[in-house]
Formats: sequence, structure tokens, C-alpha cells
Amino acid sequence: MPREAAHPRLLAEAEAWPLCSAAALALRTTHLACSAAGIPDPPTAQLAAALETHLRLRSGGLSLASLSALRDRSWFGLQRQGPIRVPLAHYAVRLAETYLARGGARILLRTEGPEPGIDAADRAAHWRWLSLRLPADLLVAALYAPDGSRPFSDRVSLATAHLERLLQQPVAETHLHVGAAFGFPLMWTAWMGWLSREGPGLEKLRVDAESPFGDAAGLRGRLLSAAIARVLFAAFLWKRERRAFHEGFALFEARELMPLCERLRWHSGAVECRRLCSQALSGLSHPGDAGQFARLQRLYARLTEDIRLAPAKALDALHTADPLAAWLQPSPGETCAETLLSTRALHYLLHEGHADERFAELFWQYQRIRCLAHAHLVQEPGTSGLDWFSRHYRRLSPLRGPLEDLRFEAALQHQSAGVRLGALEARTAPMPTWTEVRDETRRLARAGVHLPPPLPGVQAPELGLIFHFIKEREHTLGGLRSLHADPGGDPAGFRFGVWYRARRREALALETALRHHPELLLLVRGLDVASTELSVPTWAVAPLLNSLRAASIDVSEALVRQRPAWRVPPLQVTCHAGEDFTRLVEGLRRIHELYTAGVLRLGDRIGHGLALGTAPRLWAASAPTVIQAAEERLEDLLWELERYGHGDVGVPAQRLERVRTEALRTARHIYGPELQELDVLIAARRLRAQASTLRRLGFPDRLQPSPPAGSPESIVWRQLTDVGVFHRGQMLLDVQVDEGEIQFLTEAQQWLVSVLARLEITVEANPSSNLLIADLLGIEEHPVLRMMDPALPLTEGSWSEPQVPREAASRLMVSINSDDPMTFATCLADEYAYLYFALLRRNIPSATALSWIDSVRAHGMRSRFTQLASADPRALAYILSPNAPARRVPQGGR
Repeated sequence: MPREAAHPRLLAEAEAWPLCSAAALALRTTHLACSAAGIPDPPTAQLAAALETHLRLRSGGLSLASLSALRDRSWFGLQRQGPIRVPLAHYAVRLAETYLARGGARILLRTEGPEPGIDAADRAAHWRWLSLRLPADLLVAALYAPDGSRPFSDRVSLATAHLERLLQQPVAETHLHVGAAFGFPLMWTAWMGWLSREGPGLEKLRVDAESPFGDAAGLRGRLLSAAIARVLFAAFLWKRERRAFHEGFALFEARELMPLCERLRWHSGAVECRRLCSQALSGLSHPGDAGQFARLQRLYARLTEDIRLAPAKALDALHTADPLAAWLQPSPGETCAETLLSTRALHYLLHEGHADERFAELFWQYQRIRCLAHAHLVQEPGTSGLDWFSRHYRRLSPLRGPLEDLRFEAALQHQSAGVRLGALEARTAPMPTWTEVRDETRRLARAGVHLPPPLPGVQAPELGLIFHFIKEREHTLGGLRSLHADPGGDPAGFRFGVWYRARRREALALETALRHHPELLLLVRGLDVASTELSVPTWAVAPLLNSLRAASIDVSEALVRQRPAWRVPPLQVTCHAGEDFTRLVEGLRRIHELYTAGVLRLGDRIGHGLALGTAPRLWAASAPTVIQAAEERLEDLLWELERYGHGDVGVPAQRLERVRTEALRTARHIYGPELQELDVLIAARRLRAQASTLRRLGFPDRLQPSPPAGSPESIVWRQLTDVGVFHRGQMLLDVQVDEGEIQFLTEAQQWLVSVLARLEITVEANPSSNLLIADLLGIEEHPVLRMMDPALPLTEGSWSEPQVPREAASRLMVSINSDDPMTFATCLADEYAYLYFALLRRNIPSATALSWIDSVRAHGMRSRFTQLASADPRALAYILSPNAPARRVPQGGR
């Protein structure tokens, strides 16, 4: 029997396949064709076979007949009469017109279509999946290609008229990783200028073995081939538009490339230059010789007359540095040169060039390289967990190039689209030296100073910087890889000792920067821990965050004396928690540990927090048996026993005895048969959460003698230092869920929500991020719709049962954010729209849905850490001033 699979996702995979797949690249597909009986022609059949293999593993067990029907409906439309041959230019236009509509100065989501029963909410669900597989600007170009008019924007505006007006009230972006806070069109534009000067370094590029690019050299080479081909396409279209050339691209190559090469005065002659041009065009379909990269790069620089162009210092300059900018005149922040080129190219293929097979082949090969670069950076759906996300995110850093120094400007521009941005908090990892921390903070101030003037009566956005410490699973010392959790991999003999010392250096750099320059606290507003959530436990994180928070009190008091009008409070904390968990109890436990360790305090926030809204019974049905390390299983069992002991949940006798028996059995396996009582382990958990305990034991620098055997502190000492305890704790257990655990999870979740609600904790929801990392079937399944507002009616058989009681859920605040716009192909306005349409798909009336969206918008603004003074250009100029006094704030401040 088929398992449930997201139909919109499967449809999007099929729709995008001819345009963007590695199979289409290998086959050099230019059209789709089938007979009157529906039999594909040989090239289309090969492409269909590759799609079948791709979908079969992602379809939840659908039959091949069902997959074939879905493919045919995607490729050939709803009705077929007679043999069909669909050139890809026509296919792209049909796909664009299925989802998009021209709306004056905006490109809108189509509200009506040929399919019966498909409304805007359903189309938004389809669009979410399709825009993860294809760059949206390609379909924008296809929408305008039939008449060749100029698109007004690269961006698709998803919001309805009512939602758009709602978003013209101040909106806060409080969960944004600035290293991915831009869209693919801007990144491609940056590459087109960067490749002529330098381009990505091979030693840092991350390319998986199964990538269609093959390796790092293949990726870099294909990007350069695409850049050169792009210039040649532009030259061809420019000549045709000016009636200086009337033939197809094959004759353009034969007649026009040699004169072009002669004008370039290539050092080894025009013939060699002509050969390199042909090699670049061939490189669209066949990986080139890596040794030719330098020669092709010189050719590209000569073709674009860009070899001496300095790196861009502003976003507008990135667009100016695009080799096609002089011809196409892009509108920075609105329409990139790429969209304008694609519109012209598709217009040619639809009309005068409908028989130009050479141009069609090269153009679609170019687009596939661009689409595969998009797929290289945008997370592929279908695999849950932060490890899969991290694999995609890590690919981004070596490819940012000119965007590296423009991250904050790009973030402000990207996140302002479609909303009135009231506050923006950008997250980044702390630097190892205090001067780098200072300079990074000043970059944000500089971006704020350079913002375009706001409209009359509109305040500029408040700005803030959140420094997040990166969790890591492994480290390398002396050429040997070790887990941070393994005390044997640390010269000092501690679990997580290597990780802690590295993060401590970063924390010291941050504290030093704030003490030297208290004015930085206006922009440095919070702390976080991020990346692989399960790789580092809370006890190893808490001392760093709590120490910095205490130091910021001194800095805040000094700044009050220095700039009393700013009234800047100390640092606050927002933690990635409850997003990734092996078992639901683990997600709840790790959230609660932040509270018991003193990290989460009044008015703080939680990033993602999916465990707070995941329905226990549905989670149990999806994960009846899970493999878990023994030490993590023991932590979960001890946490459950603590909840019973403290009266936080009901105490069913049968469940209690079962948990105690399993906990004791697991503990004896890890610590030895001499362990008699679980109380000592529970006490050890409490001690381990205290920084004073860790200091007494010498963590993380110098191992102290073992405390008396059998004491709770001796258990902590063994947890931190005993290699045998570590190895035995890694034993993998098959853990099964039962009805007793489901009941416990239901009560524990409700109790924890109420604890957090009393602390005014806000959960930062990131719809697209959570859709992919949690591998949801759709955003309508998002746990935030369960954890926040019980006034929303639930349809019969809804995924959300059982619902959190009104008295707990109604007090938990939620905000909407975008997390990593590049990795999830989104922006802040889109995230609001996706969640709004998800409410409509759950049969929520539009008035109720808009009211709910407005509530979470208000939660975002209320929970922001930014300060009013950060919107004042004069305050930002003071932070940037070289005359700003550097007064070291002593410890103790006063």
C-alpha cells in the first residue's frame, strides 16, 4: 500500500525535470514529443526513464502507471489530441502561465487556472515545491517572453492584496543567517563579474561525488563556460535586434566569432581565440579540461573588457559589474540582467528562432548549468535533519565571492521586498579576535547608513547582530579525526574540551570588543548556538552564554553613562532547540535543559522549537522504533523520571516502574554493575548543568582528581573524562514507543509549553526551513499551527490531534522568519504568504487567517532584541566614527 507522499512535490519534480535535471543536461533535451497514442519519442523516452527512477524513490510507493500519468500531465498538459512536439521554450511559457500572472509592476501568483478545483492556496503549495527545484526568475522571463516586454522584477509576489496591506505594518526578521540572506539571481549576477577576475578557489569548494558537476574543478569550469556562453548569446541577440545579423546561431559561430576574436587581439592569435570560444560552448555539455580554466578565464576577461574591474563595494556596483549591464540596463533590487537576457532569448526561440536548433540546444544547456548551480545550493527535499541541511549550507561560503563584504546590504534589500521591514537581526558566527568582531559590527552599521531614505512617515528598520556559536560533531588534531564527545580525542582528557576551548576564544573576543567599544552593544543584541543541534549538549554551551550575558551587564551600564538616550539593555539569548531530535522526548528535554541551565530567561526566544508543537501520537506513528545511543536514551529516561518526581506530569505506576527498570539497566551497562541507585544519576544531571561543578573538575583545561566514588560529582567526572563510559554510551539501542510514552509526551509537552509561556518565550518559526528539515508533507502540517492558537478549528481527522489545551497554547508566542533565504529559496514576505495559504488549505476563513498572521507579526516585533536607536543614522555614524572613544569597561563595570 502506498505511503503518503506530497503530490505537489512530485508534480514539481516532474515539471522541472526537462529544464533542470542532470538527465536533460546529458541528453541535451530541446523538446518533448509523443505520438497520438501517448508513446514518447526516443529522446523523450530516455528523459522519462530517468525521471521514473528519480520519482520512484520519492513517491511513497506509487505505481509506475501513476508516475507515468503524472509525468504526461506535467509535460503535455491536460488534453492530448494527435502527435505532440513541445519545444522547451513553449513548455517554459506554459509552465510560467500555469503558476504566474502579470500584475502591472509585480509578478503575481496566478489565482485562476485551467485545472478545476485548484485555487490560489493550492497553487501556492505547488509553487513552494517548484521554486525549490527551479530558479523563479527563469519562469518570470518565460512569462514575459511571448511579447518580449521587459519584466519589472525578478521576484514573484505571493501575497494577496489583503496580506500585502497587512505586511505594510512593521515586520521583524528575527531569525536570519546573514551568510545566506540573499536570492539566487543576485548570486548569479555576482558570479558573472567575479569569474573574470578570480572566481571560487578549488581548495574550498564542496562538491559531492554524485554531483552532476563531478568535482570542484567541474563546477568551476561549468560556471565559467556558462559565463562565456552567456556573453556570446548576448552578442548574437544584440546583432539580431539591430538587424546586423539575420541568421541562426550556427552561422553566427561560423561567420562572426572569428572577426570578434580578431578584434580581441588574443596573444596567441585569433584562431586560438576562436578555438577557446568553441571549447567554452562545448563545455556546456561536456566537462572541459581543468587545465584550461586559466586560459578560458583570460578569454572571458577579454570578452567582457573586465580584467581590471575592481571588486564591487555596493550592491548596485554588483549589477554594474555584470558584463551584460551596459546593454540590458538592469534595475538593481528589481530586475537582474539575467532575467532580461532570458526574456530576449526565449522571445527569439518562440518567434524568429523557432527553428534555430543550435541556439535552443546551447541556451537550454546554459540554463541547466544555472539550474544545477541553484540545486547545488538550495536544499533538496526529502531528507530530514540538520546534517542534510548543513551539507547544502556549507557549499555556500566559498561561492559568495563579492557578496561576502555585502552580506548585510544584501540581507536588508532581500528581506525588505514585499514588507515594511521594522527590524532585522542578522546571525553570524563570532570571530576569533576582538578587532574582527568590531569590524563585523561596523559592517552592519555601514549597511544601515547606506540604506535608501525611507518614505515620509516611515522609520528605517532597527538593526541587530546575533552571534551564534557553531556546534560541531568532529574535530581534527594531528591529522586524526575525533568526535568532540570522545574524551580520548582531547589532550586535556575532557569530552567537548576541544570544542569548548575554541568557542571560549570566540566568546573572549566578543566580550573584549564590547568592553573596548561599549557602543557596539547597540547593534550586538544577542547570543545563539546553531548548526548540528544534537552534536553538543547543553551543559557544554551554557557557561559560555551565561558568562557573556553577565559581562554585557557591565557594558550596558557603561553605555548608559556614555549614551543615556540609547537606553541599551544587556544581551539576550535565542537558541536553536527542538528542531532536530532522534525521539520527541529528546527534543523536549533539550529545550527544557536550556531553562534549567539558566540560558533561557524572561523574554528570550527559541529557534524553531518544533518539538513543542509536534503531535506525540502522530510522531509515534511515524517513528515506532528508533535507534538511539545508550547515553542519550539514559538522559531521556532520567529526564522523564525527574518530571514524575517534581509532579510536572501524572505518575502512572506501571509506566514509572518500566522507566526506572530500563534506566537502571542502561545505567549499569554504561557505568558498571556497582551502580545501585538512579537518584545519584539524577543528582549528577543537575550538578553537570552548573558551571561551578565543571570548574571544580577542571573543565576544560586541566583534569582534577576524581571525587569520592559513588557521589553525584564522581558520576559527572566519569561522564566528562572516562573513555570507557563514552564508548559504552555509544551502544545503539532499538527504542520502541508505547502508549505510556505517548501519554507522558502529551503531558510533558503541555507542561513545558506552559513553563515557556510564563517566561514570555517566543518561538521563531521558519516555515520553509521547517518544511525541509523536518521533511513535512506541506506547510499546513507545520507544528506552529498546533502550538500557538487553539482558536483555529481543526477538521475531522486533522494531523494536529490531540491539540494543546487553550490555557497552555494561547500564551505561547510565535514569530515568522526566513532562516536561510538562499538555502530555502525564499524571503520574509514569502514565508508569511506560505503560512497564510497553509491556513486557507486547512479551511480556516481568510479573516481568521489574516488575524492569526497579524498576531504572529506583532509577536515578532514585540520579541525583537533590536533597539530604537539602531534605526537612527546618527547613532550608526557614531559607531562608525574613528573618534568614538575606546574605553575599556572593567569587569564589575562600576
